[in-house]
Amino acid sequence: MTKRKRLILSIDGGGAHGLIPIRLLEALESRLKQNGKDKPLHQYFDLVCGTASGGIIAAGLTAPKPEGEYRGHHAMTIKELRSFFEDDLREYYNTNRINRISRAVFSPFGQYNKGVHERPFEKILKDTLGWTSMASSLTGIMLSAYDLNTRKLVLMTDNMPTADRTHDDYYFWQAVRATISAPGWLEPARVENLRTGEEQIMIDAGAFMTNPVLSAYSEGRRRGWATEDMIILSIGTGRLSKHKRKFEEVAAWGASTWMSPDKGTPLLTEFSNGQSQATSHQANAIFKDIKGLTYLRLNADLPLGLEDATNTRPKTMTQLNSVADSIITTHNDDLNTLAALIEERVDGPGF
Repeated sequence: MTKRKRLILSIDGGGAHGLIPIRLLEALESRLKQNGKDKPLHQYFDLVCGTASGGIIAAGLTAPKPEGEYRGHHAMTIKELRSFFEDDLREYYNTNRINRISRAVFSPFGQYNKGVHERPFEKILKDTLGWTSMASSLTGIMLSAYDLNTRKLVLMTDNMPTADRTHDDYYFWQAVRATISAPGWLEPARVENLRTGEEQIMIDAGAFMTNPVLSAYSEGRRRGWATEDMIILSIGTGRLSKHKRKFEEVAAWGASTWMSPDKGTPLLTEFSNGQSQATSHQANAIFKDIKGLTYLRLNADLPLGLEDATNTRPKTMTQLNSVADSIITTHNDDLNTLAALIEERVDGPGF
């Protein structure tokens, strides 16, 4: 009998561009059903890793639904995730822009032009994910963030048991709040460490880990999985297209431009895009030399003008769907092969 492969899913960050990974997972789910595999996606993935918007998707697929008739099911279906990115995000971004004037009047010394108003966003995270901890994840999970006090990368996982049992645990909704807390867009996240009882202050790690695939691979190795037993699916949120700029324009940018949500926070945008492409290049070079490991990267160039990852206008959503359609068409054979290879997980999460 052939040994079942360990399937690892890695999802890039990218704000509203997270619609692209959702569409690709929707296509994979459809192909699985065509193969008679109709279980929820978390039943096929051994580890789901995400940064920023990728973290929202990862948590939606792996966190248990907190209450109601479907308790024990995963928190969000692919259909619900797609609706969230296509419809709900527009409301959050637009509401925030409408309230910007009042924040400027009543909080003139605060960050009145930040990208997202936190409280409504936190409410939907609590409503969707409840107060379940990452230790209760339906399969392996890893979300990234950066701790401002320890000045270290934090990889929040489902707390897989080890001999020393020192792994930290966090509430799902707070972990997601941390991984999406990009400076300039949201306030830093206050996250309770459930093992130590301490409060940690975290921000998004997207500036240096938009593409978490190498950390996803490392996490699989930490769990004791052999490289020849791994299948890694890495999904991007689109590469920025070439843009000819004049030196005089860029040289005139100060901090107010580089970090302005009104301008699409160019500093974070360029860092994130560069990191994603660099990591993809490194992963291609590393993984092709690892015997037995299967690696598939799904990504494509974005049309010019989609640099702002918070642009949720209908035209933008249409363009993002078109990008996803092109990736699905280009990688149709890869998706079919992957769907045929994937087998349902029969062991416990993370083992």
